[in-house]
Amino acid sequence: MSTFVEHTKIIDNFTGVLMKIRRLLAYILDVIPITIFVTAYFWYFQGFDETFRLFIENQRELAIKAIFLEERNIIRNFASILCVVYFVIFEGSNTKNTLGKSILRIRVEDVDGNELTYKQSLNRNIAKFLSILPAGLGLLYPLFNKDRLFIHETLSKTRVRKL
Repeated sequence: MSTFVEHTKIIDNFTGVLMKIRRLLAYILDVIPITIFVTAYFWYFQGFDETFRLFIENQRELAIKAIFLEERNIIRNFASILCVVYFVIFEGSNTKNTLGKSILRIRVEDVDGNELTYKQSLNRNIAKFLSILPAGLGLLYPLFNKDRLFIHETLSKTRVRKL
């Protein structure tokens, strides 16, 4: 009997890992296009191409490096805000899903299995964003709780399930 229980635990752990991989792939499918779009906008319309060229040619000059880092941070922050807005809108809208989650057949819902409202989606995504800020430490949270939930899921009382 204990062998069956041990095998069941191994299968449950493996299934949990596969779900985390599925979620990561969905996240990448959602974030990469937004990041490329924002970077292209700043590259072609805001002069980041010139800043980048100057930085590559003069990497040791601190003033140029400071300008490059400032512009890079603006691009990163703008892309991050746009990603949060994207997740809130799509998870709270009639589709109840982002493109990446739809492709990988997963969905976010509240702990009772109900679809998210915009308010729940906003709470979830702000918590997700804040949990990533301190060097991504919030992503380690599932290793230390019995339900294997991310901190933003615990705080927002949401879950991701396979469709």
